Amino acid sequence: MTTIILGGGIAGLSLAHFLNDDSIILEKEQETGGLCRSFNLSGVYYDVGPHILFSKNQQILNFHTSLIKTNKLRRMNKVFLKGKFIKYPLENDLASLSEPDKEYCLKEFLDNPYENYDPKNMLQFFLKTFGEGITRLYLQPYNEKIWKYDPAFMDLQMVERIPKPPKEDIIKSAKGVETEGYTHQLYFHYPSEGGVKSLIKAYEKLAASKSQIVTGLKITSITKDGGYWVVESDKGAFKAPRLVNCMPLEELFKVLRLDQDLEFASVKATVEKLKYNSIHIAVCIFKKDNLGDNFAINVPDQDIIFHRVCKLNFLGENYVPKQGSALMMEITFRPESHLAYLSPEEIKSRIVDDLHKIGFIDKKDLVQMDLKTFKYAYVIYDLDHRKNADKVLNYLKGKDISCCGRFAEFEYMNTDKVAENSQRLAEELNKDLISKLKQKN
Repeated sequence: MTTIILGGGIAGLSLAHFLNDDSIILEKEQETGGLCRSFNLSGVYYDVGPHILFSKNQQILNFHTSLIKTNKLRRMNKVFLKGKFIKYPLENDLASLSEPDKEYCLKEFLDNPYENYDPKNMLQFFLKTFGEGITRLYLQPYNEKIWKYDPAFMDLQMVERIPKPPKEDIIKSAKGVETEGYTHQLYFHYPSEGGVKSLIKAYEKLAASKSQIVTGLKITSITKDGGYWVVESDKGAFKAPRLVNCMPLEELFKVLRLDQDLEFASVKATVEKLKYNSIHIAVCIFKKDNLGDNFAINVPDQDIIFHRVCKLNFLGENYVPKQGSALMMEITFRPESHLAYLSPEEIKSRIVDDLHKIGFIDKKDLVQMDLKTFKYAYVIYDLDHRKNADKVLNYLKGKDISCCGRFAEFEYMNTDKVAENSQRLAEELNKDLISKLKQKN
């Protein structure tokens, strides 16, 4: 094999497809997919959070929708704030707020003392872009809840592309005139059946046509022997001149053996400074719910354990359970934080109690529930993220190890961006291979 690919998520599978030469994918789980796996509860498939398909890269979007059959859907998202459903994004539906909250948001937006400052962190960006009202009512508490990190200690990488809404739109919004925000996300695709795993299966089929996929193996060490990388595992050793990492950096450095290198210890210590969230995903089937035709509901209330509820029925007829309604709840937590020590039963009980408390369901209507936990979910862009991530990635690049994927590059990327990056990396590696072959001849 020319290339060893570590990790069989969408990064590894798409990279294997885009590469011109043969490769071998090594995956520790029994099935491929990583964060793009799907699971089944009473005939309803669900993901690690619904992996909707949208992209500003039309070529990637077209490619994905050509691989599988999808439903094209119009966003129907809400913010649940102080007992009211407010259209998402909140700044486009100020009229639905209470009169005092509406005036607070409108006046602080129109007369914003922060708008001429150069923001240095996420919280300052929100204050500059949206004013104090929208920030304090929604953006600050919601982002504190989802990231489990103070926005004043997060950098601008997650938010710098968010446009400042025009004053005319905010005034219209306060008057009850309908406007739309984040229009690039207004329509999205979702697999018509099988969850996002159906896209993984399509990529797996493409990759398997020219590559080998080995699942359920445990890597014990990675070393360099002359011009070859040697990956030792409980299923034997694998050897190739090229190595691409698509697994979390933290996991890579547990098995990477470059101890003779003077920088290695320092870089390994930097990896430990990279911050991320884990996630609990709960799916409940209820006889009925009170969410109407909405899809995703953001819940900024700090007393409610989950930050988002998604109604899977919205995604198409194959996601509607026989019993009534399928709801997915997402709970992020930092490893070793207090939420990490709650038992599965405590989490389940709290979720159902909180859904009942805010009126989304009646707990007596619960039919079935499933809970799964995933260690690597969201990259946290703390103030040192860019410096730390660049140090690690530049070191690996200097050792001829390319990285691709959310936790391999340590970037918050959606499915489309991961595929875009793997395509770009494959093009670079393909050119490099052609160049080496020419030199050899």
